Amino acid sequence: MSPGTHKILLIEDSMTIRFMYRGILENAGYVVFTAENGRNGLKFVSEKSPDIILLDLLLPDMHGLEILKTIRANPATKSIPVVILTNLKEMEEIQKAISLGANYYGYKGQDSPQKIVGIIQKILEKKDAR
Repeated sequence: MSPGTHKILLIEDSMTIRFMYRGILENAGYVVFTAENGRNGLKFVSEKSPDIILLDLLLPDMHGLEILKTIRANPATKSIPVVILTNLKEMEEIQKAISLGANYYGYKGQDSPQKIVGIIQKILEKKDAR
């Protein structure tokens, strides 16, 4: 499957980060949907059937780990890869995210957008090979 046929859902409350990642991911050939909060993000997960989700943890209406838990509990969405992209570096948050099924845990200030695009590409290649 080529990037243009892959759909990415970005759940992020920062308009700046949504705008930046949308542009970078669209330039890489992906179809990108964005949600500014958890409620809309979960709605888009079921409506848009994304191939991968890029998820912030600190959202205005719910914690990203609750969103991840909800995604993993639903048989229709549990196999969608989820990449966490956050400012939280606490080991407890990282361990919770991984135990709930996050495919990658990245830091906004540390992982470049290009690195995140590469991680997304690798995860989707692995998913497509199944």
